[in-house]
Amino acid sequence: MSDEPAPQALLGMVRRLRGRERGYLAGLLHDGPIQELAAATLELSDVRHAPDGIARQVHAAGRTLCRLQDELWPFPRPGSGLIETLKQRTAWLLATPLAVAADEGAAELPEADIQAVADVTELILAGLGDAEAWDRPIVAVRADPDLIFLELNMTPAAGRDGGSAAVGAWLRRLAAAIQVRADVGLDDRRLRIWMEIPRCPDHRPGARAQA
Repeated sequence: MSDEPAPQALLGMVRRLRGRERGYLAGLLHDGPIQELAAATLELSDVRHAPDGIARQVHAAGRTLCRLQDELWPFPRPGSGLIETLKQRTAWLLATPLAVAADEGAAELPEADIQAVADVTELILAGLGDAEAWDRPIVAVRADPDLIFLELNMTPAAGRDGGSAAVGAWLRRLAAAIQVRADVGLDDRRLRIWMEIPRCPDHRPGARAQA
């Protein structure tokens, strides 16, 4: 029986499911509209009096779909490091780019722990509602041999109250689902979310030497 902690086990299953779904969608894009647009571009190039503007539009649409395919797959992208991974994984959930502070122990996190932090950060942000509702998002990550400490804070956008009660309810449900300790507070109109994530035993410092 695996001694992987509950958060890592559940997050890993969700990540594998998302990876399969995104791979499937990337395959549909490649085999469908991307190929059709490539064929249309070739056909337009053979038409003697085809307007150049139409050909350019079709070619541009094909490039856009190719970039979307690259975004979908592979998932998750390994080897980017903590800061880039968090920025890439959260960009679709925020209107303002996420600032990342890698504090004590965070720079040495292995890939498995980095992906777990990214998973949890995505799940937290998914419960905060509209991407336009929050400004100046910052996440700070530090780690010791057994735990990863994640602190996310941001300010409600102008004219928004942030819905701290709903955020608190979402965080409690998330913490219960992945069995971690968490807290949320609103201090000087800045939302602060704190979470404590167990590290996978196989990736803790010294684990390999003790095996």
